[in-house]
Amino acid sequence: MSNVVERYVPTGGFALVSDAPGWKSDDKQQKSGPTCWKCKGGKEIVDKKASRKEAKESKKKAKVSKKCPVCDGRGFLNPKKQEIESLAAKQGMITRRRRCNPDWIDHEPKSFAMKELEALLQENSSLLKKGQPLYFLQQANSLKTKDEGVSVPEEKFFEYPWFPCNKGEQLCNLVGSWRILQRVGSHRWTTDDIMTAYVALQELDGLDCFQRNDVRYIDLGCGNGSVLQMTSWGLLKKHALKAFGIEARSEAAALARRSLTFNIGKDAVGETISVIHGDFRDLERHEPFANEKGNNIQSQVENFYKEKAKKFDLVTGTPPYFQVDFSVKEDYGEKVVTKAVINQGGMPSSIQSAPARCEFRGGVEEYCKAASRVLSDQGIFVVCENWLNNDRVYSGAENAGLRIKTVYPVKGKSSRKEILFAVYVLKFKEGEGKTEVKKPIEVRDEKNKWTSSYADILEKMGIPARHEL
Repeated sequence: MSNVVERYVPTGGFALVSDAPGWKSDDKQQKSGPTCWKCKGGKEIVDKKASRKEAKESKKKAKVSKKCPVCDGRGFLNPKKQEIESLAAKQGMITRRRRCNPDWIDHEPKSFAMKELEALLQENSSLLKKGQPLYFLQQANSLKTKDEGVSVPEEKFFEYPWFPCNKGEQLCNLVGSWRILQRVGSHRWTTDDIMTAYVALQELDGLDCFQRNDVRYIDLGCGNGSVLQMTSWGLLKKHALKAFGIEARSEAAALARRSLTFNIGKDAVGETISVIHGDFRDLERHEPFANEKGNNIQSQVENFYKEKAKKFDLVTGTPPYFQVDFSVKEDYGEKVVTKAVINQGGMPSSIQSAPARCEFRGGVEEYCKAASRVLSDQGIFVVCENWLNNDRVYSGAENAGLRIKTVYPVKGKSSRKEILFAVYVLKFKEGEGKTEVKKPIEVRDEKNKWTSSYADILEKMGIPARHEL
């Protein structure tokens, strides 16, 4: 079968074989990056000036090629230099505690690791042994210098999966005293994530039907678990929670699970919050993920089936923004991606950033479809999207039987006219309800400082910000 071009990575077992199918070139066994966006992997582009000259001289159409200047005629781009260097050389790190006013107290719920550390110090500070994970955490939280954090040894501790023992890993501040594992030079949490979690918590809290104790929550394409954990942190203040993140990228799913051990403890991972390694597009099946090649604990998947049958009160998603074309061929009855070529901008040169920013397994339309399959009748779906794709959100909602209840536009800077992105709140259709478009939230002012309104949002999410105004 010859190659055909498809809009997304085909569903099925192959979707999980690689974190970013088609991103990496197979040739020469070298560390090659994504297919070049300029020449589409062809190594050459049309030399328009030379073609016009040739056509003028020959008095017929001419097409003169030249070496692609973007990839230097290789057909692919170099992987992100910072990512390669970080993996090769940089020790793992626990970043310093955020700067804050002296009277700042981390918002509840407190992370499991911090409770463990505080209990140990209260019992007997001599029990805090040098070279142990909690020792390094205490050192990072106590830093008074301008250092970024505390470097840690390349040593694994079975009792502390959250320890950033692998090169290039950082255990970073998230919300409150919660932290998240991220890799230097790879995909990291952003303003999009904090705004999605904030809106989800605000909207859910305002619904009378969700004042009950228990809440079921699912994050589609959860990545490293930033939105999943930010939102869960907020929900755990008032509710008994059953939360799930669905993620197709194996590395991201593994990082999310390890982060959860820091925040809620090993015993609560799989009980309170679970991360399922799978393709969220598989949710249309009665038993999703059953035949996929994901790395899952079966009891957690079965627990997911039980909660899915009851439907979810809250669904969140932060879809990638940029469209990609996939060359696909059939191999032993299964569709295999041979090449991924971005058709909006340039493909990220980090293999982990690529599917987080580009539509490998679906854009906002697929997120809307998946949300409609698992959302309860009174539930809400909160999704973030590039403002340039605003029309796609409306059409995706319409096709999935949803309507947009509220839109929260976000501007990167108060001096700019254009909207950067928006967070949308969707529900199942109930008559002809009108969409409320809120006044744009401005992140930074003319001096590049947080605006007071955005600082308020950060502080509600347990991130000290007022001291910087």
